[in-house]
Formats: sequence, C-alpha cells, structure tokens
Amino acid sequence: MFAAMKPFAPPPPPGAQPPPLWGSEDHVRGLFGDRVTNVQAVKQMVAITSFPHPEDFLSYFKSHYGPTISVYKFLAGDEDKVKALDKALTELADTFSDAHGDAPSQMEWEYLLLTARKVRA
Repeated sequence: MFAAMKPFAPPPPPGAQPPPLWGSEDHVRGLFGDRVTNVQAVKQMVAITSFPHPEDFLSYFKSHYGPTISVYKFLAGDEDKVKALDKALTELADTFSDAHGDAPSQMEWEYLLLTARKVRA
C-alpha cells in the first residue's frame, strides 16, 4: 500500500524510516536491541474479507487509515492527482483480491507478530 501511495505523498521528514521496515524481523529486533529478552517473531497471514469490491477498499482507507488520509490531505486541490491515487489504490485492491464474478473479495495479508519481555532495570 505504501508503494502505491509513495508517488503521491510528500517527502518524509529527515530521519524517518519507511513503514514497511516494521515487517522485517531483523529491523524490529534492532529497534529493541538489548532492552528486551525472550524475543519471538512469527510471520502470519490474515484473510481480509471486509471489502467485497476494490472500491470498498478505497473508500475505507480514504476515511479510516491515517497514512492514506494524510496523503489525500496533501493532494487536496489537485483533482487529477486525487483521481490518480484513487485509481492506484483501487488497482492495488484488485491485484490482491481473489474475486471472480460475484464472489466476495478476499485478500491475504502477511504480518509480523513479535513478542518480547522488557528487561528490568
């Protein structure tokens, strides 16, 4: 999703790290360093069935997901860019959808579940 929004978003502030790094076990372990123990990391999949059509995906993320809302605010007043972002996100949803005909759409999203114990001072 971030890759689809990147061409439309303002440049990140200096020192900001790309959000997809949070899906990298090595990156997250590095952020916590020696401040945690008993680190366990598991990549899992979740089936998303909330968006019967790509346009439903677009509508939800335009109004409920902070990073997407911010990009649309940045584009306010540039109707051509807003339409292009709408198209990019709709196409993204369509790419990850397994919808065929009238069948409901389902997307499979991978996520990283990392648990750890805080080291006591």
